[in-house]
Amino acid sequence: MVSSIEFSYKTFSRASPSSRTKLDIRELGIQFGCVRLIPFVKKGLSLYKDRFLASLPSSKQASADFTRPVFTTVAFYLCAKKHKLKIDKVRLIEVCGTSESEFSCVSTSMKDLCHDVFEISSEKKDPKEVKGNRELPDVLPEKRKFDDGGYLSDEGPEVTLHYL
Repeated sequence: MVSSIEFSYKTFSRASPSSRTKLDIRELGIQFGCVRLIPFVKKGLSLYKDRFLASLPSSKQASADFTRPVFTTVAFYLCAKKHKLKIDKVRLIEVCGTSESEFSCVSTSMKDLCHDVFEISSEKKDPKEVKGNRELPDVLPEKRKFDDGGYLSDEGPEVTLHYL
C-alpha cells in the first residue's frame, strides 16, 4: 500500500510544464467570492508545506515544489469545505489546470498531514439536541393525536386532529 505522502510526492515529478504557473490565493478568493478564506488558506498551506517537508527524507526535500497551483487550489477548497462554503470543485480544478486524480491525491495528503486545520466535521448531531422551530405543526400523520381514537380513512367518520 502506498502512503498518501509517497503518492503525492510522485505528483511533484509528474507535473506538466503548463501546470507550473503560479496561482495566487487572493485571485481564487476573489474569483470564487470567498475573500475571507485567504488567511486560513495561507495558514493551512504553510503548515502543510512544513509537515510535508518534515516527513520527507533530506535527499528529497530539495526537489519538493509547492509552487504548482494544485496545492493552493486544494488548500482553498478544503478551507471552503471546513467553513461550509459551496465551491464548484470542477471549476476549481479547471482553474488550476490539474487532473481530478491529482487534485484528489493532494487533497488526501493535506487532510492526512493537516487534519487539525482541514478536517471537515463529519459528526452527525443528535436531532434532539438540534434546536428547530418547534412551534410549527408536524405534518406527518404519525405525529398527530386523534381525538376519539378514529382512523384516517374514507370509510370511517370524520376525525378532528389536534397537533402536538
